[in-house]
Amino acid sequence: MKTRLFILLMIFLWSCGRHTTNEKSNDNSVIEIDLFSKPASSVKALSDFSNNIEYIPLETTKNSLVGPIIRKTLYINNRIYILNSGFDGEILCFDLDGKFLFKINNKGRGPEEYDFVTDFDASSDNRNLTILSSSARKFLTYGITDTGFNFQRSIKLKDPTPWRFSLVPGTDKAFIAIPSWTGTEPTLSLLISTFGDTLNFKPNHYKYNKIQEGQGGSRSISGLLVFRYGNLVCFKEEFSDTVFYVDQKDNSFKPRILFNTHNTYFTLDMKSGAKKIIDNTTTYIPNIFETSRYVFYWYYTMIVEQKVINLYGFLFDKKTGTKYAFDVGEDREIKLRDDLSGGPDFNIELFNNQCSGGKLFAFVEAISFKKYVNGQDFINLKVSDPKKKIELKRLADTLEETDNPVLIIVTPKD
Repeated sequence: MKTRLFILLMIFLWSCGRHTTNEKSNDNSVIEIDLFSKPASSVKALSDFSNNIEYIPLETTKNSLVGPIIRKTLYINNRIYILNSGFDGEILCFDLDGKFLFKINNKGRGPEEYDFVTDFDASSDNRNLTILSSSARKFLTYGITDTGFNFQRSIKLKDPTPWRFSLVPGTDKAFIAIPSWTGTEPTLSLLISTFGDTLNFKPNHYKYNKIQEGQGGSRSISGLLVFRYGNLVCFKEEFSDTVFYVDQKDNSFKPRILFNTHNTYFTLDMKSGAKKIIDNTTTYIPNIFETSRYVFYWYYTMIVEQKVINLYGFLFDKKTGTKYAFDVGEDREIKLRDDLSGGPDFNIELFNNQCSGGKLFAFVEAISFKKYVNGQDFINLKVSDPKKKIELKRLADTLEETDNPVLIIVTPKD
């Protein structure tokens, strides 16, 4: 099956090069997780799943200001790409020392411009950046030089509009995810080749007709998950309790994670408005990411009219088959104590994608960082690595209160 869009799209994606990764993902066995099983214990500190944490001050210039909302952080080949201030369309690039390299901000209506950045990716050799802008209905590609981004091409999209995409590492294939915007889209998940061929697709088995007004695509985009673990591109569709991955050899979609939801998962009838959510056991999974040893995931329980009553976060240890619970705050954040170097609490965000290349990312404002380090709690704190505590003090002394936030990188255990 070929379409003009796919041919143009793959010409575009081909320019992005092949991906490599810092993670190993040779274990393609299916992971089974019981959503309601009792966790072994709670995870409250970073040392429970990590041995290493880094604090990187991001260089502050008039061109490198990091906004209050960071939608996505991408770690590719020792560079950090930050989607700045939500959907404003600005992507900043820093090296691992925090030095600002360059940015792209081509917001507009021209052929080289976009409205906002829906999703983006970078090639493993840092030679190309690809951007999906759904509102402008465009895919764009930019070459990356030593000094910035150079526009290469723009592709106009037709219905149905993708919301997420990912190149399949080590191949010339791309996975494209399309939300159920109207409820009747024929296809939701596509794998295509550089020749414009459809290599595989999952038809929309979740079609529905809207009965109540307002039952649109907003929940579809929050339930449509795409993440990369090592050389695997993984995805979960809105009404499915299974995470699939793209098999690079035969182009098939195979199960990666099976969530046992005990028949409580969000249904088509609930989405269309034909059936109300009437109890506390209706579940919904808004985010998942995976590292070499762990699966991080969240789920909601909901009541009538889709009002959230509880949010739960968990860590699943693939090595031991053990499940641990996070303490989720009222702000829907998970704050873990830094008992490795004594820094401020590490915040794992639910909605912003802050896991890439097997590492977790968080940010702390400079003024908050300085205040914390100069506080009595930090001074009296005992940590496993006193040298890192001294380094934090030195870092805080070099910062101005108006500087960019400090980037925190946590590497989970293997």
